[in-house]
Amino acid sequence: MSILNRGAGPFPELAHRARRYRSLADDLECIARGEHPTDVDLQSAPHLSGWRVYLLPLPYLLGTVVGHLLIEDGQICRTSELVTFDLIAGYARTYSRFYRFEPRHA
Repeated sequence: MSILNRGAGPFPELAHRARRYRSLADDLECIARGEHPTDVDLQSAPHLSGWRVYLLPLPYLLGTVVGHLLIEDGQICRTSELVTFDLIAGYARTYSRFYRFEPRHA
């Protein structure tokens, strides 16, 4: 989603977006070094069950969620864009947050 800036600013939505991208980049750098999120890191992450990966229009997860800040427990959740996930470690990082799920064996 693009944000149209009008006038001299400030533009608080851009600052919010920058923080989200910065958080995502920090998480991806840790994962790239092999530093996966710990159980403590994922403790507050929403849990997805019965999830599937969908690829259009962008990759995302769809599943039943528990522990999401905005979605009631037991409801179907369509995540934001799926950036990376680890089936064995049982987590996914989307644009907006981590999700946890039961590990699957390859």
